Amino acid sequence: MSQASQVTSFPKRETWTKSGPVTSHLPQDEIEVLEKRAAATVADPAPLGFWGFATGTWITGTILAGVFPATALTATIPVLLVFAGLTQFIAGLFTFRRGNILSATAFCSFGAFNVLTALLFGLQSVNKLATTGDPAILQGFVLESFAFIALALTVAALRTNAALVLTLALLSAGYALVGIANLTNSVGSGTFGAIGNIGGWVLVASAFFAYYIGMAIVVNSSWNRTVFPVGGEA
Repeated sequence: MSQASQVTSFPKRETWTKSGPVTSHLPQDEIEVLEKRAAATVADPAPLGFWGFATGTWITGTILAGVFPATALTATIPVLLVFAGLTQFIAGLFTFRRGNILSATAFCSFGAFNVLTALLFGLQSVNKLATTGDPAILQGFVLESFAFIALALTVAALRTNAALVLTLALLSAGYALVGIANLTNSVGSGTFGAIGNIGGWVLVASAFFAYYIGMAIVVNSSWNRTVFPVGGEA
């Protein structure tokens, strides 16, 4: 009997994996083998993605929290564009190759967000885009959109580990709070501006957990045991 006929002898069905739903004639055990092979043949890009995300998030978070003036946001353009943006996005693409739809979607989404934010700050720095008015409100729309994305990923992460849940939950809250300041055109002033400042500190907290997860994966992999626990499956 040919290999093709052996494959088609199994009923076609949908199987849920970390890479998403797989609809095929392959038996369950063979799908699991392929899934494990994909993860075993590509080094884990997650630490790179987490550290790129964390670096961009905590630096901008301190400015949004009011530690530095808003004019300092232009100084974040290089790190947002290169490390927190493009590098994190590339890490996401490799994570897709490993078959992890949760981490891959997160890295690519937030990497793209950081590139977008760097371009926004760049346009504002050369006076091609206003820092108040309609542009600020539209940036609030973007922030609230990514707050929803982070929230959806938080729900998905409930099946993984506590550190990732905290990272994404804090990120969602931080984006939402900073977005409120933008939507009300109140960045840096008044009650809504203070809400945005709180959001900046929440983003810093999210970055802390992202740094920790990246460290845990690298160290635990190097030592072949759990040195830094993440509260579930890494």
